[in-house]
Amino acid sequence: MLTVMEAIQSRRSIRKFKPEPVPDEVIDQMLEAARLAPSARNRQPWRFQVVKDPALKEKVFKDTVFGAEHVLEAPVVIVCGSETLAFAEGHQLAPAGAGSFGMGSEDRDDIKQLIPEAQFNTAIAVEHMVLAGTALGLGTCWVQRIRCGQIAKMLGWPRHIVVCTLLLVGYPDEDPPPRPRLALEDMMLGEVKLPQ
Repeated sequence: MLTVMEAIQSRRSIRKFKPEPVPDEVIDQMLEAARLAPSARNRQPWRFQVVKDPALKEKVFKDTVFGAEHVLEAPVVIVCGSETLAFAEGHQLAPAGAGSFGMGSEDRDDIKQLIPEAQFNTAIAVEHMVLAGTALGLGTCWVQRIRCGQIAKMLGWPRHIVVCTLLLVGYPDEDPPPRPRLALEDMMLGEVKLPQ
């Protein structure tokens, strides 16, 4: 298995997949990597639904994804969402001991203010899956140009769980070269020192 740095260096967005199925135990390892991700005050808002059935993929994703035909070709699509009620203080989905961090109400209009934070935490868990998948010899691709509400509705998700992204998973049938990256010095803003 690859080291973390090797997985980071070799990860690519894969849009062509072999038809070979991905074993459940491999998907479970990716989901376990997501489960162990950090989150603000340990809220763990991420929720996942694994979609493998070709007919279901066709039904759900054909009209909800913008220009991403490769969604239908991927052997596995993991629908990644954020449980907003994990941020409602005292709610059964909020972890014990989370303190005052969060919303003091379960009202949808109040809770939806925290959707960006919930999705930020979910994105960390998704990237854990991506790196685990890379280390296990899989290809993955985030898909963001989607109709989130429509996907959630078609899959029967409750309104308090918001779709964040789709993660395509499969054995790669392409080997794209690395894309250009900024030099480290081009992204560093320098150390800030207080005036003496």
